[in-house]
Amino acid sequence: MRLEDYIALNYGNSPFWFEEECNLPYHKERINDVIANKEYLRGNHAVLNREDGVYKGKEMVTRKIIIQYAKTIIRFHDEYLLGKPVTFTGDDDKELAEFNNIYKFGRYNSTDWTILDRVNKFGDAYEVVFYDNAKGIIKSKILDSADCYPVYTDLGEYIAFIEHWTDSVSKVEYYNVYTPNMVERWTNEGGSLHTYATDVNVVGLPIHYHNENDVDYNFGKSLLNDLKPLLDEEEDMMSKFGDAIFVQSLNPLNVSIGQRIDSSIPSDACGFVLNLEGGGDFKVVSTQLDYNSIKNYINFVHIALNEVACIPAVLSNTEVANISEMSMKMLFQLANVMASNNEKWLNKGFQERFDRWRTILRLKNGTDYTSYVGVSFNKDMPLAESERVGNVKTLVDLGIMSKKDGAIKSGLVNEPEKVKED
Repeated sequence: MRLEDYIALNYGNSPFWFEEECNLPYHKERINDVIANKEYLRGNHAVLNREDGVYKGKEMVTRKIIIQYAKTIIRFHDEYLLGKPVTFTGDDDKELAEFNNIYKFGRYNSTDWTILDRVNKFGDAYEVVFYDNAKGIIKSKILDSADCYPVYTDLGEYIAFIEHWTDSVSKVEYYNVYTPNMVERWTNEGGSLHTYATDVNVVGLPIHYHNENDVDYNFGKSLLNDLKPLLDEEEDMMSKFGDAIFVQSLNPLNVSIGQRIDSSIPSDACGFVLNLEGGGDFKVVSTQLDYNSIKNYINFVHIALNEVACIPAVLSNTEVANISEMSMKMLFQLANVMASNNEKWLNKGFQERFDRWRTILRLKNGTDYTSYVGVSFNKDMPLAESERVGNVKTLVDLGIMSKKDGAIKSGLVNEPEKVKED
């Protein structure tokens, strides 16, 4: 479906169709979810809603322990897959050399990391590829996920893109409306919605990166949304446990049994004797906490969190000693599954990025590259480099693998196209 047909069908050819599009319920729900995750990462967790209480006639401020473990989990997956630069593979050495130059000068290693980080946090990331005339290089800009409204038809066709935000000071609204050939810039500054700039779009719509989502195939699902329920439970449990230790164990109640005696003991008393009536009793009451049950419960929540987050158990075990390479691979199996899933949607977006690179190179230099360029990811698994290199060398010596392929598989050579065969 063409964009013109979409506007005519859904908005009666209204010139302000993009404003109505941004107000659709499913867009609002998605953007609200992004904003909620931003607030969570900033430290606004559910445990902060715990009510304060009264103890011994005074206000008691309850504990509200915040554990920013989600940031650690997300950073782990970001660094595990993209902590090291990716390696390009293909048959055209000239094209590979060109792509490597673009990648280095455009600082795309940082861009790739940001894309993965945004998808893990918010489910979606959006990349705009452009040519920087001032520096003479191809670069990319990653848009704020909370400002992005990709437009899909009922059949899942990606036909337009809207970037919408409101200035926090002036409250003026802005819209950048991307079509396959044009970018229109709108604002309501002055009281009415009007366009103030129009640019030619030669590289197409912003690239939409997203992971798998069983509810909506056009958008992703944040890893953070899977972690928050378990993290909220852990924080709530630890906060209540801390209050219980202070109130019921470290600050017990004095209980006197028998006839009431109207007297008092100085607060700094030492060595005084308390005389009670016959048959009376005095004792200090405290609660005996079932430490093992609480420990087992917290451990269960933490183990479940590690499994949902695909974090290797070895990372939270301080008693790890010598572990073989095979054992290490088994411990990192869940992390490898997560990384493999991330590779699939990243590769899809990278191929769209390469198409935009080729378009810019064709317009600027007249070069027309058409061969396939693949991407090899270099996972940051703690393995012995000497053993990895030894395995590659054995395969090369046996003639099963070429030197160039060996350079790619080792993950130690960023420009394998420069490797010369015998």
